[in-house]
Amino acid sequence: MKAVINVKGTKLSVVNLSLDEGKLKSVSVIEEGNYETYYDSKHAHFIPEGATALDLSKALEFPDTNKHIVEDLNQLLEDSRNHLKDLGNQIIQEVLVHNGLPFGDSTLPNLAKEYKEQSDYIDGVASALEVVKRDNYA
Repeated sequence: MKAVINVKGTKLSVVNLSLDEGKLKSVSVIEEGNYETYYDSKHAHFIPEGATALDLSKALEFPDTNKHIVEDLNQLLEDSRNHLKDLGNQIIQEVLVHNGLPFGDSTLPNLAKEYKEQSDYIDGVASALEVVKRDNYA
């Protein structure tokens, strides 16, 4: 998973991360053939004169991570929609078995509730997917 740093709208590939006690201190990139280091404005103990200090927690991005999240959410959405179709077919069968009258040992109320919950779940997954895509391409 390759990291990039967003510097004033320009995304640069990170070639090195420097950590100290689990905190990100600096990142290095190769920019126009030159090796450049950007220091974290919150956690770097020493920032050389003329070096650029940024809030690396905001500037550092992992686009491959979002790609995997999008793929996983798309698969979850597809699986959820298939489950919703299965629930719809079960509801149809239940109505047909009871001649449209859901009485007795009918499971129709439970199926209808599960159908509604699954539909709401799909809406939530679709919303999450939109957020991840928007954050990835903004």
